Amino acid sequence: MTQPPHDLGAEPRVAFDVIDVLGLCTLEKRSPTLDGSVPLRVAQACMPLLEGNAFGFQIALRKRIELRRRLGAFHLSSFEDEPAYAREHRATLPMAVARGLLVRGGVWHERLERGIVDAGHFARRSTGSAVAFWTGLLVRPRAGVRLRQSSTANRRAVTFTVDEVILDDTDAYCPLVLGIAPADDTDTVVLHGEIATLAALPARARLECVPLDEAPEVARAHLAFYDAHYFATKREHPSRKYKHLATRAPSPAESAADLHVRAACAGPATVFEACPRQIAGAKGPRPEPYAPDRFVFRNAVAFSARFDGQHVAIDFDRARLAAHAERIRAAWTGVLGAGDEGVHQGALWYLTKYFTPHPAGEPHFFVKPWALMHTRAGCSMLLEGIPGRGYDVLRGVVRTDVFHATPAVFALRQPGLHIDVAEGAPLLSLLPIPRALEQATFHLEGFRDAFA
Repeated sequence: MTQPPHDLGAEPRVAFDVIDVLGLCTLEKRSPTLDGSVPLRVAQACMPLLEGNAFGFQIALRKRIELRRRLGAFHLSSFEDEPAYAREHRATLPMAVARGLLVRGGVWHERLERGIVDAGHFARRSTGSAVAFWTGLLVRPRAGVRLRQSSTANRRAVTFTVDEVILDDTDAYCPLVLGIAPADDTDTVVLHGEIATLAALPARARLECVPLDEAPEVARAHLAFYDAHYFATKREHPSRKYKHLATRAPSPAESAADLHVRAACAGPATVFEACPRQIAGAKGPRPEPYAPDRFVFRNAVAFSARFDGQHVAIDFDRARLAAHAERIRAAWTGVLGAGDEGVHQGALWYLTKYFTPHPAGEPHFFVKPWALMHTRAGCSMLLEGIPGRGYDVLRGVVRTDVFHATPAVFALRQPGLHIDVAEGAPLLSLLPIPRALEQATFHLEGFRDAFA
């Protein structure tokens, strides 16, 4: 039965429904400070990272599962309390089919019949990855909502990633099956605790790339933020300007079905519209095309970086970056004209320098796309980092209705290790999300309670 539209501004804000079949996994909210483990400077001032830490719900596995590589393929090595969960799985699967939660003989039914953990050909067929893991959860987004399953971020196990999949079937429950992709250089994968993220997104979004001169109000907002006072105070202590601005940002109940995002571009193109790679519903994965739902920030200048334990050193083609910087300055001149008196040059340096290191002692630096993101009142952008060999790009949430820069924050995993990032490498996925939906929750039922 089709559900009625759900008012995301009403109480309670329930974005999706969950049936827990096995009691194997939970959905948990993270502490913004990761239980106090982030630096004090970040806890005091960096709202985008704090909101990124807390974004969505973490899929937490109650038991320890170990996978090991053997003869080039991964196999289940150990599963804590496996006999009990296997019995529960065998007992409940026929009931789920009989009650219409699974399509008899369908892709998901066939996948779940192979057990909670499946490694091999069918795992690749159903998820695209070497290992398919059923969380024991069935999920259904409410009208106007999609669900996104993905890797955890900002505190993740680096031995594996979880495939991003969009679940958009609002008429029936879909098994929450994770595609586990082990890292190339690992032979053992341990699944325990936080293993993935599940988050609610709007059903659709309208994306638009425009030249900067067609969004002068966005350009003026950027210049107003990075003014002389900002740079003067930042020399003495971390600026809390974004925090003050963000806490005053409006939070109306915006319709998830009418979300418009503009990317105001200056200089060479660095952000591009993109589609999700995997879509699934109650009948299984779907191969059909999907409308663009995000921007992707691609690296503009190839570079290498290294953290020596105290400082980050970045090596890049300075002549190439200088040529790009000239194009950026030309685009801004077209907006400002001769009326650039009072504009602090740091506002443009923020973009033209491209690379900005963190304070000494931190293995971080960030790079900035040559585009400013603008969303309607009450809507933010999820900055979902795309990791690479030897580095992560952190997850953040930026309130792009009042602040429009969306940097990619790199975290180097190991002191002394060089990382190489090619020109054109994807660094960030940028997805719009109304804050009313960002704060939404879910309705949970036990398998037997749902049909009592």
